[in-house]
Amino acid sequence: MLESELNQLDERVQRLIAAYRQERFEKKRALQERDRLLALNAELKRRIEGVVERIRSLEADPNP
Repeated sequence: MLESELNQLDERVQRLIAAYRQERFEKKRALQERDRLLALNAELKRRIEGVVERIRSLEADPNP
């Protein structure tokens, strides 16, 4: 009886370890994706600001 309980506990520990590792992997991927999206957002913001500045300069120029 004690042997079967130990086996059950061992299986449970192995499942918990596997779940913990999977969660760490998913967290790492989520952080990488967040960083990628933040960089993309910064690049897009920079480009939009450039376009807006160009439009403003064209609007301010009295000679088209």
